[in-house]
Order: sequence, then structure tokens, then C-alpha cells
Amino acid sequence: MNGFLLLLIVGSLGVIAAVLFRKLPQLRVIDVASIPKERERQVKEQIILSKLQRTGSAKLQHVARWMSDAVKMLSRHGRRAVQRLYRLEQYYQRLRRTASEGTNSYSEDRIKQRLEEAQKLIDQDEFIPAEKIFIDVISHNPKSVDAYEALGNMYIESGQVEQARETLQFTLRLSPDDASVHVSLAELEMKQEHPKQALTYLRKAVEKRPKNPRYLDFYIHAALSTGSLKDARKGILALKDVNPENQKIEEFERLFQEKKDAYIRKTSREAEKPTDMPSQEG
Repeated sequence: MNGFLLLLIVGSLGVIAAVLFRKLPQLRVIDVASIPKERERQVKEQIILSKLQRTGSAKLQHVARWMSDAVKMLSRHGRRAVQRLYRLEQYYQRLRRTASEGTNSYSEDRIKQRLEEAQKLIDQDEFIPAEKIFIDVISHNPKSVDAYEALGNMYIESGQVEQARETLQFTLRLSPDDASVHVSLAELEMKQEHPKQALTYLRKAVEKRPKNPRYLDFYIHAALSTGSLKDARKGILALKDVNPENQKIEEFERLFQEKKDAYIRKTSREAEKPTDMPSQEG
């Protein structure tokens, strides 16, 4: 049985190679890696494949292992050639659909509706069906920053740290100045107990949205966690200006003063330490 499946795999690859060989003259000039939409597709597919690897059933994992062993029997050079041919074929098919590209994209209202549906599922801890909705939106709108960010936030909530980081960092590449994405990455770093990295993202967020009370609150918290008195003071002053009635201001000021006093005590002790002087003879 295994031998038959191996022959079937090799035969199928041969058919694909034969079909694509006729198209290679048209495809040689295409550098898929240089095409932004192709890079987006690869990221999207990586998210999906990663999920399948994590959550596949035992039966699927058994098949995957067997397939992996079978493919290893093929030459590495031949396998890479077939993979490149496949990628070129996929892009060739997309070129043929250029005239109708975009006609299947979701409208902004539809995206909003689908993301709301996904959030309701997340609120019920139904992460898998919510993820399917996000992937669906991304497949129709591969540049939807909101969908990618929401997917990354879902990964944070479900404890899938690496998937969250990969998804949100890709989102940031799509929209480098998006304050909300910076805050989402800061939240991830704080959950991982990396306040210094979180503070870096939050500086950018409050630079872009200096009057957002929630961002300022998070910024002050991260600054106090790292002992950055300059950032903490800046955040407290900004919060007072934006929302003077905020009940957290008093607590922030108390913590700031404690950190400041501790810093002064530490520097005073260091200044009082005797300095070893070299002895002088004669």
C-alpha cells in the first residue's frame, strides 16, 4: 500500500511538471518573491499551515509523517524544482484572473460584520471557528489590517504566543504607523513579562495617539515596570491633561514617587562608596 501511494505521488508530480514545462517560457520572467501580493499570500498560507500542524488529528498527523518519509526518498534538487514550478503555476493562474481581481473582496461593512461575529465566538472561547472567520476575511481582503490584528489578538487570548507574534509583526509591516497594532504587540510582550520591549511599542503608540487614555494608561504601567522615570512622568502629565478625573492618576503618582525615591537612595549609596586609591610611596 505504501509503495502504491509513493508511486501515485511521484506520478502526480510528474504530471504537474509536464504541464508546467509548457508554460515555463511565460513564467521564467516572474520573480514571485518580489511581488507584495505573493508575499502576503505566503504569510496567510503559513498561518493556516501552522494551525493545521498544531491541531491536526492523530490520523492526519500519522499520514503527514508517512508523507514526509516518502518525500524524503525523492532527490532534494528534484523536490525544490517541483515546488518552484508549483509556485510559478499558482501565480500564473492568478495572472489569468487579473481582469476579475478584487470582485470577490468583502466590503468594509461586511468585514466589520464578520469580525463582530468572530469576536462573539472569542467571548465564548470558541477560538477555532473564530479563526476560520478571520482566515475567510483575509482570503477575500489580504490587506485587511483589522482582520490580521484581530487574529493576532485572538492568538494572545488563546495563549498561542508565537502565532500571535508572527501575525502581529506581519500586520505591523502592512501598517507601520498603526498605533493599535503597536499596543497589541505591547500587550503580548507584557504577558510574556518583557516590559522593556512593550515600552518600545507603547512609545510609538502614544506618539501616534497622544490623547488616547487607554494607551497612556498602558504606557505609564510599562514605564513604571521598567523603572523608566522619564517615560512614566511624561505619561502621567499627558494623562492629567487628557483625563484629569482619571482615578488612576493618584496611584500612578504614588508609584512614580516610590520609584524616584528608590533611585535617589541607590545613587546616593553608590556615591558614598569609598574609592580605592593607589598607595603612594616615597
